[in-house]
This record gives sequence, C-alpha cells and structure tokens, in this order.
Amino acid sequence: MRRLNITFGTILLVLGCFAFSPAAKADPPIAGLWHEYYASTVGGPPFETYAQWHSDGLEIETPNFTPGVCMGTWEHTQGRIVKLFHVGWTPGGIPPAPTSVRFELRHLDTVSVDGNSFDGTYDQKFFDANGNLVAEDRGTIHATRLSVDQF
Repeated sequence: MRRLNITFGTILLVLGCFAFSPAAKADPPIAGLWHEYYASTVGGPPFETYAQWHSDGLEIETPNFTPGVCMGTWEHTQGRIVKLFHVGWTPGGIPPAPTSVRFELRHLDTVSVDGNSFDGTYDQKFFDANGNLVAEDRGTIHATRLSVDQF
C-alpha cells in the first residue's frame, strides 16, 4: 500500500509541475501578427491581409481590397491546429454584389512546428440583405508571422 501511495504521489507531483510550467501557460501557437495570402480553388480572386490573432480568441484583419477591418473569433482545437469564424462587410460595387453584403469566413489552419507560418483552408460565404447566400469562395491560405525581430 505504501508503494502505491508513493507512486500516486509522484504522479501528482509530476503533473503539478507540468501544470505550472511556462510551456503549459504559453500563448497559443497562432497568437501574433501575420501576413496572410488567400488563393481560391474555385475561381475567386486572390487577396492578402494582415491579421492579428490575440491569445484571448479575438482576431482582427485588414484586407488589401478595402479600407477598414473585419474581425473574428478563434479557438485552439488541438496541437498546432486552430479554427476561425470571421465576419465582415464588403464595400458596395465589389463582386459578388453591387451593394454592401455581409460575409462569413471560416479557416482551419495548422501552425508550423517553428511557429513562423501556418497553412490551411478557408470557406467564405456572402449574403444579401435578406440573408440569402449570393456567392461562396473556397481555397487555401498561407501565412507568415511578422515580428519586431525582422527589422
């Protein structure tokens, strides 16, 4: 019985040390500033953005095709994988519609082992004022981390 208590106590001690280690408390692998490149696989135009992924699950993005920002929420699912739900408005006069439309963007991304890039897939849906789906674009995304160490 004593041996069992010592074994159980040792296991608890090891688990406790890991729970308080810096690795256990580290920011998720996606937290930071990224330069993102979107490439459609269904004929949509390519575009790029700068995106800030915050450790609290907030994501803010500035696309190159319009002024302003759009935003999303993300979660770290497992290992180096994250998924994103992102919303925004298109400016009027840009296809797929002549007027402003709401869009929803979803990513599923895997951060590289070194944490300096990520790759994934995206699905972007556009809705008119009545909530009807008017267009959809799907494709791949590649991103490179930006940091002060680069300058």
